[in-house]
Amino acid sequence: MVVRLLIFCLLLLGLADIAMAGKNDAEWNPPARYDHPYTGNLKVRYLPPKDVYRLCAKMLKDANGSEKGTYPGMRGCSVLKKGGKRCNVVVVDRTWKKATPEAVLRHEIGHCNGWPFEHPD
Repeated sequence: MVVRLLIFCLLLLGLADIAMAGKNDAEWNPPARYDHPYTGNLKVRYLPPKDVYRLCAKMLKDANGSEKGTYPGMRGCSVLKKGGKRCNVVVVDRTWKKATPEAVLRHEIGHCNGWPFEHPD
């Protein structure tokens, strides 16, 4: 109990950072101009990591005719539909490969907001 309290206090003070992908990570978080809530119709599905790749590959193939951009071990994906009015997002349902579901969702919503998938900026 004392150890948990100590860890909590350190996290609260910012002295211990159980860093997960997304937290202050310039290569993971979208640039500021894409890092805001999506204003269209957003559909989010949380799945076990083993199912994320399968569904993402299907979604991207259905949307683009190609599975380009998918890879085993991916943590999430997004597909923008209907002229930018609807975005379907798939996210891991638990922390996996140092990425929390919240960090993955933030990343994918950046794509819904127009952040290029190649992450040039």
